[in-house]
Formats: sequence, structure tokens, C-alpha cells
Amino acid sequence: MGTRKSVAVLTATEKSNFVAAVKALKAQSSGRNYDWFVRTHMTYFNAVNGHNYAHMSPSFLPWHRQYLLLLENALKAINPAVDLPYWNWTANRSTTGAPFTSDFMGGNGADGNGPVLSGPFAGSTRWRINVSATSSTSLRRAMTLRGSLPTGSDVDTVLGVSTYDVSPWGSSSGSGMRNRMEGGLSPGLHGRVHNWIGGHMAQVDSPNDPVFFLHHCNIDRLWSAWQNRWGYGADRYLPGGGVANVVDVDEVLEPFGVTASSTLDHRGSYTYA
Repeated sequence: MGTRKSVAVLTATEKSNFVAAVKALKAQSSGRNYDWFVRTHMTYFNAVNGHNYAHMSPSFLPWHRQYLLLLENALKAINPAVDLPYWNWTANRSTTGAPFTSDFMGGNGADGNGPVLSGPFAGSTRWRINVSATSSTSLRRAMTLRGSLPTGSDVDTVLGVSTYDVSPWGSSSGSGMRNRMEGGLSPGLHGRVHNWIGGHMAQVDSPNDPVFFLHHCNIDRLWSAWQNRWGYGADRYLPGGGVANVVDVDEVLEPFGVTASSTLDHRGSYTYA
């Protein structure tokens, strides 16, 4: 069982192992390679067969938990020592500090709104964008141009909401933890971070930026903290069943072939440091 650590405490070896595994996954020509994850996110970003699986629905958190686990397992198949780290953006808020260092995720884009200039993912020869919503073949970032990162107080607000989700089970839900976490309701943790980084992270093809997985790992960590407070049981996920066009607790998360309920307790697969 793996332990997911903050990017701020990774050793030089842990950072280099993670980067090398991500690049090796990108280089694979078939199967569940890195570009498969980009393509899958693009496909399920909006509704598929009448269901919102990945976004704007109760399944936002379970869908991404399973998605992250598949990515982590694919990296472990390359190097078993690799665990997915999380970026705690309430503590690490600099454009030049963790994770945006030259030995890990690299820094901002050119002129603050262009191709990443430093680090292992700078330029199309080091990290070529193959599956994209735009014509860019180099990873782009535009950090700090749109909004601000969530604060610790914002996180406390979200974790203090005991109800997971409410009708109409989407971005217009007027209460519930999930919509506050995702971004349809203030303080909107998840969406604000995507916008703050900008570039590819503010697009449907956001997993082209490996920071995507560090950000979503932190979102998963916060959901885990919410579960520690309010419970891991299937009764804590809403809706419980029988709601049309919504993934209820016993329905399948496509395209993964597992139910939402099967993702709720991650503690047999990984823990957070």
C-alpha cells in the first residue's frame, strides 16, 4: 500500500523517479499510456450518454479518485517506488516553489502566458502535447493571471459541510460539500486552481500538464479528510439511488467499469502522509 506525500517534502530521488515514470508512461506507444489519460478526461469532461461522470455531478470525486488510482498504478508498473504526490496549494503558493521547481514540474510560461520555459516538461522536445484542444505542441502555463489560490479558511468551510451533495445534483446545487469542492458554489476550490495555473490547465485537455494529477491528488486528500470527519460509508455519498442521469452510489463510473461505492474507501489502496 502506498503513501501519498506532499510535494514539499519529496526528496530529490522521489522527484526524479516520479518525473522519469511520467515520461516513460508518455513514451509508451500502446495501452493505457499518458495520452490515454488526456483523451479520457477530454471525452468525459462533458456528459456522455446523458450522464455527467467527471464533472458537475456527485461522481466528480469518485470518478477522479479512480482515474488517479489508474494513473498511479500505471506509474508503479514502471517504477514500484513511485507514489502520487499531492500539491497542498493552501501552503505552497509560490510560482517558483514546490511543485514549480526546475527539478520537478518546472515554472511558468513565456511572458507569463505561453510555453513553459524551465524544467523537465518545457518545450515540445521534452514533453510534446499530442492530444489537445488547441494546436499547441508545448505545455503552456499562465500562472496568477486569473484569480487566486484557495486558502486554509476556504478548505475549512468546505470540510465543515456534512452533506455530500443535494438536488439537482449539478453545478447549480445550492448546498453540499461536492459543489463547494468542485467549483460551482463558493469557495470553489478545484476550479480556482485550474484557472490560477492557466494555459493547458484551464482547458478540457488539462491532464496534459502533469500538475493536474498533483492538484487532483490534493482534492482527493481533502475528500479523504472530509470522510475521516463524516464517514466513509456508502450512506455518506448522495444520491443513494434511483436518480435519472446521475451516477448514484451503486451505478458504474464509466469508462472504468467500477461503481461509485467501490471507490469510497481508499484506505486499502493508499493513505495520505
